Amino acid sequence: MANFYTDNLSIKHHLHHPLMKRIVELRERNFADKDEFDYAPFDYEDAMDSYEKVLEIVGEICGDIIAPNAEGVDHEGPRVENGRVIYAAGTKENLDATVKAGLMGINMPRRYNGLNFPVVPYIMAADMVSRADAGFENLWGLQDCAETLYEFGSEEQRQKYIPRVCAGETMSMDLTEPDAGSDLQSVMLKASYCEKDNCWYLNGVKRFITNGDADIHLVLARSEDGTKDGRGLSMFIYDKKSGGVDVRRIENKMGIKGSPTCELVFKNAKAELCGDRKL
Repeated sequence: MANFYTDNLSIKHHLHHPLMKRIVELRERNFADKDEFDYAPFDYEDAMDSYEKVLEIVGEICGDIIAPNAEGVDHEGPRVENGRVIYAAGTKENLDATVKAGLMGINMPRRYNGLNFPVVPYIMAADMVSRADAGFENLWGLQDCAETLYEFGSEEQRQKYIPRVCAGETMSMDLTEPDAGSDLQSVMLKASYCEKDNCWYLNGVKRFITNGDADIHLVLARSEDGTKDGRGLSMFIYDKKSGGVDVRRIENKMGIKGSPTCELVFKNAKAELCGDRKL
């Protein structure tokens, strides 16, 4: 059985860097969670043992499932049916394996059902997933969009969405548009607030969106009338369960085909403001 962690001694160097002890102490807030969560570490050595065991699980899944599926996923690829993305069979198996192993929301706090890992072991896990299949890393790795939601969202939004990510729902970051690629100040997807409904609605097109049919989206949109630069933009949370967004097509890429790069059409898609208006 292949294991992408135990067969790569050089990657362990990062976990045993001299700064890790201080990183763990800060992340664990001097191990304050140990009295509330039975899986929280009680000291540095316990935390390191936890990281090692989880990384071995990641390595095993990468070696036994994700890597063997990679070629088939690239051949089959995702497809669009009735405005929704259907993943390749191998991608579905990969997601199922990582979700069942509890590998979603790795760096989210435990109070939202995450593992509260520091960035170092999380990026080590991402490195192994990338080695197994870069296309799948584009899906699995987007769980770190939850970091933005955690940083700027309200506590109500954190409690509403982050546990869903930790339970296995996917995310996307919807930024680019047909006329706004590297120049994100040019984003024109319109966000309109409805006083009657007490909510925001999104209208427009997004293009080149990685994993564009995700369950939970962070969407950059223009919330301020009469603006043309970044000062008129805000970030919104769109929940696929609300409806209003269809996948028009998937880009025909040269590689990483397991990751659907989508063009999205927003038609009165209900959304929530994430953080303050205007960047």
